[in-house]
Amino acid sequence: MNKTQWLDEALWQRLNAPTSEGSTLPNAAYIDPEFFQEEREWVFKKNWVFAEFAHKLAETGTVHPVQVAGQSLLLTKDTDGIIRAFHNVCIHRGAALIKESKTNCRNIVCPNHSWSYSLKGKLLARPHFFGGDQHDTQPTDCVSSNLVEVHCDTWHDWIFVNLDGQAGAFSSHIAPIVEKLEGYDLESLHLGGSLSFDIQANWKLAIENFIEPYHVFSCHPWLHSFVTMAERDPPTFEDHILSCGYTFKETDPTRGEGLPYFPNLPDHKKNRGEWYVLFPNFAFEIFPDQLVVFIPTPIDAGVSKETISLYFVGDGAHSEQYHHARNAVIKNWHDLNLEDIGILERMQEGRLSDGFDGGVLSPYWDPVQQHFARLIYQAMVPTSSMGG
Repeated sequence: MNKTQWLDEALWQRLNAPTSEGSTLPNAAYIDPEFFQEEREWVFKKNWVFAEFAHKLAETGTVHPVQVAGQSLLLTKDTDGIIRAFHNVCIHRGAALIKESKTNCRNIVCPNHSWSYSLKGKLLARPHFFGGDQHDTQPTDCVSSNLVEVHCDTWHDWIFVNLDGQAGAFSSHIAPIVEKLEGYDLESLHLGGSLSFDIQANWKLAIENFIEPYHVFSCHPWLHSFVTMAERDPPTFEDHILSCGYTFKETDPTRGEGLPYFPNLPDHKKNRGEWYVLFPNFAFEIFPDQLVVFIPTPIDAGVSKETISLYFVGDGAHSEQYHHARNAVIKNWHDLNLEDIGILERMQEGRLSDGFDGGVLSPYWDPVQQHFARLIYQAMVPTSSMGG
């Protein structure tokens, strides 16, 4: 079975219908293992996707393994300070090169036959390659034996890769977000905490929930008391960027009361909270005093891992003076996410029901859900196959 048995012309029409008459993706997109495999190939291998946090490669000589779209990758940081990505496999007999992060590395040595590579991926030496004690120590004519590099770029603390190398320049991909964040000095941010959760739900449900404020009044009583539904903006979208936000009247300890603000922040941003999703699964919110990254990593069709990293401005990230304020924010994120996880897992369970297959949508809150579904469809179905 292949993706076109679910992503057909009729679905494309529903995804482009007025929201109150349309739908989102069918159940199979959330529960079927074959759809999940197709999604890896067409969504995660062909787009710029988050791979890891750059602070995990803070030291020169770090070699760090990650998994992206079912592929084992190797991130390195050489003396030039550049983070690079390679397929984590020896070009000789296909052994995985490393299993855990290492520091102070001068090169990478395969545990199978001790072929060695530089942190730039260049083959350095092949012991006993021409026979016993006949080493190949200058394999200059073996470009094809270098590690297979993956397109890689770093934006602040976030490393992105494009596995198929065809997604275009990362600078172009990130430009719309950079423009929207004008006025926020992201260089002033420092990591202040992190959380992780294992959830029994498809990764798309986590993204859809993140960018949709409609559930707040029902699922998050405190959050609704902070900013009511009438004060919340409807989500919007532009190409591969989803966004929403609100203006709050006064701050609150659980939202960072007392923490230092971004330097030289424009007045109109001093009481704004804004959310963004960079398709497919890099999500974050930004407040006057913090930025919180939210990554739902697909594990299989019905299982994801959520990683939340919290960044604060200047001393707000580590100073004892801000310890309680910082911890209040981290605890609030923990508690809100637990509330969300219960709903995500209920929605995952609902995707097994013949009584649901795409939804009945709110014309005010849910156009963003329909657009996200269109992005998935467009990634997985060639343009020439689409109707409209």
